[in-house]
Amino acid sequence: MCSDVQRWPQTERVWHQFERLDLVMERTGVDRLRAAREDKGKALAEARDRCLACLVERRCAFLLAGGDPAAIMAICPNAAFLRQCRKDDPASS
Repeated sequence: MCSDVQRWPQTERVWHQFERLDLVMERTGVDRLRAAREDKGKALAEARDRCLACLVERRCAFLLAGGDPAAIMAICPNAAFLRQCRKDDPASS
């Protein structure tokens, strides 16, 4: 997409939330390949939908700035999915 093209506000919001979920996945130790393969990609798509509709996004941003994965997992609607896809989870290999 050209940089001089103005995006619609909703498009910006969607991309921002996608970036936030990517950061949450990074901070909580999620294996991105495992996440992408889970349920043939459907689980990740559902996680992105939950993130987009999240009611605690401001708290999430604050916690991400602090870098505390446990605190993030405590409030995240995607916590079960994130746990399932962690790099250190031998059960999901």
